[in-house]
Parts: sequence; C-alpha cells; structure tokens
Amino acid sequence: MKRLLIFIFSFLFLLTAQSFAHKISAFVDVEDGNVSLVSYFSDGTPAKNAKVTVYDSKGNVVLTGRTNKEGEFDFKIKKSGKYRAVVLAELGHRAVVDFTVGAPATSESKATGNTKTETGAQSCANSTAPPPSVEEFRKVLREELRPIHRELLKVEEAQSSISYKDVIGGLGWILGIFGAAMFGYCYRRREGGDAS
Repeated sequence: MKRLLIFIFSFLFLLTAQSFAHKISAFVDVEDGNVSLVSYFSDGTPAKNAKVTVYDSKGNVVLTGRTNKEGEFDFKIKKSGKYRAVVLAELGHRAVVDFTVGAPATSESKATGNTKTETGAQSCANSTAPPPSVEEFRKVLREELRPIHRELLKVEEAQSSISYKDVIGGLGWILGIFGAAMFGYCYRRREGGDAS
C-alpha cells in the first residue's frame, strides 16, 4: 500500500511539473501584404532561429522560414485571405497565430486614409529632410512596440499559468476521491466480514 501511494504521488508530481514548461507566443502585424511576425518565450526572450510555416485557409503551405536573433520574421503575401502561422522553437515549443491579409477597408477608413495622406504629403512638402524609408519606419515601430509585446506576454503568461494553489487544490481532490474509495472498500469489507 505504501508503494502504491509513493507511485501515485510521484506520478502526480511529474504531471504537474510539465505544466510549468517554457511557453512561446507569437504576434503578427499585417500592412499591405507585408507581414511581420514576432515570437517570444514566456520569460521575454526572443525565439531565435525558430521555424515558421505559413498556411493558407485550405491548409496548404504558403511559405516557410526562420526567425532572426530577435525572434522576428518578415515576409510578403500577395494574395488576400486568411492565413495561419505556426512557429516551432527548440524542444518542441509551438505557437499558432491566425491573421488576415487584404481585409476590405470600410468607406469610413478609406476617407480617413485619404485625409491623412493629403496632410502627410503637405507636411513632407514643407519639410527639408527626406522622409524615412519603410524599413527605417518599421524598425522604429518595432522598437517602440517591443515593450508592449513583452507586457502582453506577461499578461498572457499570468492568465495561463497554474499556481501552486491550483496544484494543491487538485491534489486535495484526488486524495479526497481516493479516501472516499478506500472508505467504501473498507466498509464493504467490514460488512462482508460481519455476515460470516
């Protein structure tokens, strides 16, 4: 009986130890068919050299690649539609993110976009400095968004992590069920012994 209890506790400990594994998350930013994927582990470190596979809505592989040392992977998709990116990092860690390319814009956003473009063109005409390139703009934007991505990862990790209170509560349920089963077993055994 003692060996059985040791085996059960050992098994439960190993089962709960896996729930504290290193989690991976991925975020996608889409702009005019240009897709930027950023992937991080739960502690905020980038998923370096992780394999990225992009699938279309029918499950066909559209493209594959690897993240850079900052956990980023940029690519272009010309055909509009719904896509899924799967990031596979070391030790089998996996993140899946769905995104849409070429979503139709509403008439309200089109009007706002035209107004912003005209205003931007006027301000550039009055400025003597050349406008930044798209790559420079994306780099600055990524640097500015990096703290937000890390905060989102912390929030996601806090919501999905299992606390020690949950583990102890689960073990309490298991022990309670085991105790009730043993009580029933002993009760039946005692009732059977009194009849003979």
